[in-house]
Amino acid sequence: MDHMYISIVSHGNDDDIIDNLNLKEINSLSNVTVIIRDNLSSQRLSKYCSSNNFEYNSSDLCLGFGSNNNINFKVSRDLGMSDNDCFVVCNPDLNISAKMINDLFSRISGQSSQIYSINLFFDDEFSIMEYSIRKFPTFLSFFNVLKGKSFTDPYDKADLEDGSIVDWAAGSFLVFDAGLYEKLGGFDEKYFMYFEDVDICYRAKRVFFQDVVYLRDIIATHQGGYKNRNIFSKHFRWYFSSLFRFLFKSTFGIMK
Repeated sequence: MDHMYISIVSHGNDDDIIDNLNLKEINSLSNVTVIIRDNLSSQRLSKYCSSNNFEYNSSDLCLGFGSNNNINFKVSRDLGMSDNDCFVVCNPDLNISAKMINDLFSRISGQSSQIYSINLFFDDEFSIMEYSIRKFPTFLSFFNVLKGKSFTDPYDKADLEDGSIVDWAAGSFLVFDAGLYEKLGGFDEKYFMYFEDVDICYRAKRVFFQDVVYLRDIIATHQGGYKNRNIFSKHFRWYFSSLFRFLFKSTFGIMK
């Protein structure tokens, strides 16, 4: 692997991106290119990216998570990304240091695995874990809700060793071998939001026998909105429509 392309999609996340000094330092690394996809066409964000040498693109249409990252993948290809480079999907409210990016680069260079996740925390002291790596849901997962538990079962990260295999990891930070992302056709754009990360990890495992590898020592913080927990919100509706799409797709073998 020679180069890392980091895809960030902004849905009005100007402050998250502009105030993130780590991201600015990461973008200055010789082996990293950060591509900002602006879903709201903010002039403020556009000017910031131009002044600080971020790759920037935007649209007047409000697209979903998968569609926007697929566009950034195409932009990365136009910039020269090869199959042997890596394509990283990163949320705008995620904060990772340049040192961690260099450690990540060193950790995965020369490895045969093609999808990686990292260790996310909610706080700057790295004391409160985010359970961002989970097991694939099934229709039986509805019993979790009746028990007052989360629909998708999380792994206990305290028990996982570095390099452990997991079912899926949140799209807040996912590392792909560019060649695999290409073969997968990227994210399924029929998911507007939620479960597109579950879906792509599932397809990678079932179709190309590529498992997600958990890198315990690569750490970052993630704010995480969790807007789907409000049952009266559009996020809640998106969550459940995407959930049923994944369950029917995975249960009945409908692959993209």
